[in-house]
Amino acid sequence: MLKPGQRMATTGIRDPANFRAPSEQALMAGWRSGLSIINLRGNPEDAAFRAAVAGVLDLEPPIQPCSSVSDSMRRLVWAGPDEWFVIGPRDPNVSTESQLRTALQGIHHAVTDVSGGYMVLRMQGAAAREVLAQGCPLDFHPRTFRPGCSAGSLFFKATVLLWQTDDTPIYEVLVRRSFMGYVWLMLERGTRECGLIAHHVQ
Repeated sequence: MLKPGQRMATTGIRDPANFRAPSEQALMAGWRSGLSIINLRGNPEDAAFRAAVAGVLDLEPPIQPCSSVSDSMRRLVWAGPDEWFVIGPRDPNVSTESQLRTALQGIHHAVTDVSGGYMVLRMQGAAAREVLAQGCPLDFHPRTFRPGCSAGSLFFKATVLLWQTDDTPIYEVLVRRSFMGYVWLMLERGTRECGLIAHHVQ
């Protein structure tokens, strides 16, 4: 697996016969570092629950299935009828988990910091849709999957949760840490034609 900041022109670099120089079509991908990833459970029909979460995050949990909301700091991703992932930069001075627990006292909820079990992979560039579609059964056509959309699915044999952040397009994929090596290997194999540029992502 490539380390953050390391670049490769194409996955064929292991086989000189397959080597190609990187192109404008190359996929840029990297693991985001320094993230806080929190699993949040609660009743979306409870106005007090939504208000308490919004008071901490400045974002209300999205109620629409397969959607996400974000601001400049965080993203809330719908993961089920009563479940969300809260993803944002980790602040050593402020515990979002503790803030949520305090705000939600007396309200039915569950808050679990799962940062140690997950990583977020960012993929961007013209090839992103095609590379994802190789291993994921979702329809990534812009008419169907747009910024703000999210979905739980598979990337080859790895269970993932993914969402689109903008029209570049940029996608982010929530991956269990135990599957990181496998997911990256499949990225390498899926970008032999377009090329892969690995980069460090904050």
